[in-house]
Amino acid sequence: MTTDPILARVQAIVAAVAGPARAPADVGHDTCLTGGGYWLDSVDLLEVLVACEREFGLRLRVNEDPPDAAPMTLGRLAEIIRRALA
Repeated sequence: MTTDPILARVQAIVAAVAGPARAPADVGHDTCLTGGGYWLDSVDLLEVLVACEREFGLRLRVNEDPPDAAPMTLGRLAEIIRRALA
């Protein structure tokens, strides 16, 4: 359980989209949303982003971050949301 309220809300959204069959046993800040974590595909990721926009009342611009090879994790998505809320 995290004490970061944004991370906790993002985690709840991702878990709801993934469902119990794809939820990893050990979930945290560095849990990947795709392979090796929740195993979300592109449609699932879009559903997560739309649900986050609705939950936080904002418009996410994930592609505005500089591209890199780092996978999308719970913590990275929470940070994108935190910046959008600022």
